[in-house]
Amino acid sequence: MRTQLQEFDYEALAPRVKAALRRAFPENSTIVTSPGYRGRIHAKVVSEQFNGITEREKQAIIWDALRDELHEEAQGVSLALAYGTDEL
Repeated sequence: MRTQLQEFDYEALAPRVKAALRRAFPENSTIVTSPGYRGRIHAKVVSEQFNGITEREKQAIIWDALRDELHEEAQGVSLALAYGTDEL
């Protein structure tokens, strides 16, 4: 038996994801979202807050912010990329 994948409304969810990330990261950070599979969100964040930390730490910071703000709707994010300004 095949499991039906949940669909998300990118146009409705993307602004909420961006707002959640904006609250978590300073105004000089860059936050971009793009559509993924079945309306899921791909999020990219460039922030000084990520300078000098591991990828695991970056992911924990992003996902904690998304779950704290969006709760169950954080499942609509399928990709979160984090870059420090020192990586550019």
